[in-house]
Amino acid sequence: MKAIHFLAACALLVASFGLEAMPGLPADGEFDETIPTPAEVLGFEPGEWHPRYDQMVTYLEAVAEASDRVQIERIGTTHGQRPLLFLTFASPERLERIDEIRAARRDAAESGDGPPVAWLGYSVHGNEASGASASLVTAWYLAASLDEDVLAWLDEMVIVMEPVLNPDGIDRFAHWVNMHKGRNPSADPADREHNEAWPNGRTNYYWFDLNRDWLPLVHPESRARKVQYHAWRPHVLTDHHEMGPNTTYFFQPGVPERNNPLTPERNYELTAQIAEFHGEFLDRAGEPHFTRELFDDYYVGKGSTYPDVTGGIGILFEQGSARGHVQDTVYGERTFADAVANQVTTSLSTLAATHALGDELIDFQREFFADARDAARRDRNAGWVLGDDGDPARAAELIELLLGHDIAIYPATESIDVGGRRQEAGTAWVIPADQPHYTLLKSILDPVTDLPMETFYDVSAWPLGMSHDLPLEPVRRLPAHGSRLDDAPAVEHELPPADALAWVVPWDQYRAGALLGALLADGYRVQAATEPLTVPTAAGDRELFRGTLIVHSGLQPDSLEPVGPRLAELAARFGTEVLAAERGLSRSGIDLGSPSAPVLDPVNVAMLTGDGLRANHAGYLWHWFDIELEQPLAMLDWTRLFRIDLDEYSHLILPDGNYEFLPGWARERIESFVSGGGVLLALRGASTWIEDLDLDWQLADANDDNGQTQERKAYGDFRQDFARELIGGSALNLSLDITHPIGFGYERDELVVFRRGRQVMRAVDNPYAQPAIYAESPLAAGYLSESNRERLAGAPAISTSRHGQGTVIRMSDDAVFRGYWRGSERLLANALFFGQLIGSTELPGGQ
Repeated sequence: MKAIHFLAACALLVASFGLEAMPGLPADGEFDETIPTPAEVLGFEPGEWHPRYDQMVTYLEAVAEASDRVQIERIGTTHGQRPLLFLTFASPERLERIDEIRAARRDAAESGDGPPVAWLGYSVHGNEASGASASLVTAWYLAASLDEDVLAWLDEMVIVMEPVLNPDGIDRFAHWVNMHKGRNPSADPADREHNEAWPNGRTNYYWFDLNRDWLPLVHPESRARKVQYHAWRPHVLTDHHEMGPNTTYFFQPGVPERNNPLTPERNYELTAQIAEFHGEFLDRAGEPHFTRELFDDYYVGKGSTYPDVTGGIGILFEQGSARGHVQDTVYGERTFADAVANQVTTSLSTLAATHALGDELIDFQREFFADARDAARRDRNAGWVLGDDGDPARAAELIELLLGHDIAIYPATESIDVGGRRQEAGTAWVIPADQPHYTLLKSILDPVTDLPMETFYDVSAWPLGMSHDLPLEPVRRLPAHGSRLDDAPAVEHELPPADALAWVVPWDQYRAGALLGALLADGYRVQAATEPLTVPTAAGDRELFRGTLIVHSGLQPDSLEPVGPRLAELAARFGTEVLAAERGLSRSGIDLGSPSAPVLDPVNVAMLTGDGLRANHAGYLWHWFDIELEQPLAMLDWTRLFRIDLDEYSHLILPDGNYEFLPGWARERIESFVSGGGVLLALRGASTWIEDLDLDWQLADANDDNGQTQERKAYGDFRQDFARELIGGSALNLSLDITHPIGFGYERDELVVFRRGRQVMRAVDNPYAQPAIYAESPLAAGYLSESNRERLAGAPAISTSRHGQGTVIRMSDDAVFRGYWRGSERLLANALFFGQLIGSTELPGGQ
């Protein structure tokens, strides 16, 4: 740190000299000479090089140490073990009271008290890196500037900053572009620097898009942010991105026809007023820009939309990218420094607007919460009730998610009916409508199918009750309930005895798959009941579904430690119920030693990865294996299939992607894997591609729509018509065969899954091989065009078929969508562990 202070002794000269190289800042001004500039700490000017995240941390901590205007906090850690930083800027006097101000913000937001709070957020997508470097410039300017406007901002506002929302992605991208930059960098768009290798730096550690995680809160970055967000309740929040190189600079308002109908009109009016400041600042810099095109404001799980339904104003910025250090575009040569400059410019224009419109923004926020409470009191329903459906762990997951959004939840203290199921006190919860976040609750709890628009930038539905397959419904009168929850309810089961004849594990539990995976990995023998059974236990007779796990002490290998203590350990770790059976004979159904309860083989799973495959979807699967199942997943680059012995694996997963480019030899390796006895899971787009593989398919005839007379349509309508027929994200109803191994563990034959993409599988010419089909009325929530409803109604959603010695399981939908669609992830677990149980179902005589 002494070196920094030595350099700072000459900082006034450096600041005056280096300011021209500081992208986006005013050309003149006076600055505090004790505040180190980015170049003094990093060794290069912002925009000259892509800083690593550890370099950014070092710089921002140096600024905070040198300035009495800056407070820095480490609020969390990424999956990649990088710290998450959160900065607060204010006058020294206000900063001394910052904890007091933050503690009062919830009440102040509703009562209409200041000060205005501006939240600056940068680079949620790692390869949209101009925002991250802009945060360094902006932080220095706020800490060092002696400009009267800046001093007024610090005196009269609170400015908070997330300098990098996606540290893991930013480092992946910085490494790529820096290692491909020559001393004379190429601006050719085809150059390797501008074309990252798969999976690229956009996403986080597990290849998720963090700008879709504001609602699911699956990742530590999002969870840490939400604590700060709901503590501060900012009036304005910025979300700095990049878009394709052959564009200029976008800021909201977006496409007016695609606004979320729950967002108040006053929000859009203020967004337009703030936009005037952005336009003025960018005009002054001579930079072209646009609004009201390309981007919408609909999905509430994005950074620029979430504030709109929680009392703030979210603003999306999209900078035409250099995707490296310099790139030729249709607008001429664009440098990384150019992109950084625009992000700095609109950071300052946001602060100028928030300051100038402070009274209006404070009034708007007060009115937002007051209007939400008024609307809640006028609502015919008093709130919602949620039941655990017999799976307290899954219910706890949803409750924890809702608590992360500052939702008030109370335990029901009386027995109630929820979704046709009787829920006793302690297994149900009450969510009142009359609370500040009523608007958000309407968005995330009420399934909507009648929407005012037909095209969407992202998904069209996000119903959380359906996503977790839990009974949740509105009620006219709130049941009797206890005190507000501070934390999700603890999942507690009586631990099984260490010594018993056998133990049974109900398969309808959230973490039962993790327990099974651990037992099989240890080498223990586990059976799966393929028929229902009623087992006598110390707690009484227990009716159990198909899929119930049986761990019999008499079947375990002598080489292993007794299984009882290990079962108790795993039951406590995963919050699963494990019951000790009192005898081997069941009260009804199959007995514990029945041949209808075969011993499961351990699994060794691989997944194809690499160019052309959808990294997001592969990431969902990797995350599910690693975090939820707690099992390894071998990720195989498809270009190396020729040197990999696939016989080493029990299962091969094909994630979504474009497989048309796979060469013939790669297809042959997949075909040989199946015919040799492997289980192939083909998901989303892969579910239709594999129909072209040489696997001796017996498919039903496809409908032939050729020869129909084509209606003439206007050329100008094409873009809208094309978007209307896409399925960007909708919740669909399935009819599920719960007697099939793929349906084990489900009590009901109805399930809601999440669908992306237009793929429709051809049915197998076998009536027993479609364990799930779409309902005749397939749409559960969101948008689905009439033609897509007709195409999907009754079509197969999951298909299983035997080929040689192996099995192919096709799933059209995303069973682990964005890491939070808990209700359907059991389908994937069933395919993984019970795919080996799927037998031939061909009737005599080919009937």
